[in-house]
Amino acid sequence: MKLFFPVFLLLSINACHQKNKQVNAAQLAATTTLSTPINYDSCKKQILFIKQKSKISWAALSKEERGKIFTRAVAETIIPNWIGTKWDYNGISEKPQQGNIACGYFVTTVLRDAGLNLARIKLAQCASEQMITTLIQPKYTRRFSNVDITVFIQAIQQQGYGLYIVGLDNHTGFIYNDNSQVYFIHSTFVGTRNVQKENAAASWVLKQSKYKVLGKLSADEKVLERWLN
Repeated sequence: MKLFFPVFLLLSINACHQKNKQVNAAQLAATTTLSTPINYDSCKKQILFIKQKSKISWAALSKEERGKIFTRAVAETIIPNWIGTKWDYNGISEKPQQGNIACGYFVTTVLRDAGLNLARIKLAQCASEQMITTLIQPKYTRRFSNVDITVFIQAIQQQGYGLYIVGLDNHTGFIYNDNSQVYFIHSTFVGTRNVQKENAAASWVLKQSKYKVLGKLSADEKVLERWLN
């Protein structure tokens, strides 16, 4: 069954920033810089608009449809603004492209600005596994120990479209499965040392972590209700 996604929501999600230009194969591996001007306050207002409009039909939507609205709001309205923002271990920036942001603060700030009520500072400072288990129910959480990256990616693909939080040995970030590609979006401490969106299967950071905790945010009905209300 095809998921219904209202036209007004599609228009709203794209309203706060220009569409990204098409990238070639070499660029697909990692997006590390923001190429379009942003108005972050406008993006956050669009989230409020999306939520208000969604309340009208929310009860009639399936959980998959609700998850899709939430995922697009976070992954395509808020996150793109942060790409290229500098990383620092002590970074606590609340505005994209200004100052520095650590990996945990990146996750919690994005979710807060996307409209999910949470303890931004407390969760950002705790271990990534604790962050995930605090936000996401156990039935939507999986753990992987010493598995090959291909096994990990296949597990994500099997769970399908949506937005996830991943906790690693010493790091955290988002996993975004858009049904054609699995991305790892994180404020990285290696290489570019900034917020980047990269092909998850090619990510050195994901590959080197022996322990991974994966929580599917967009599948958790309690998360979706908290976000809407």
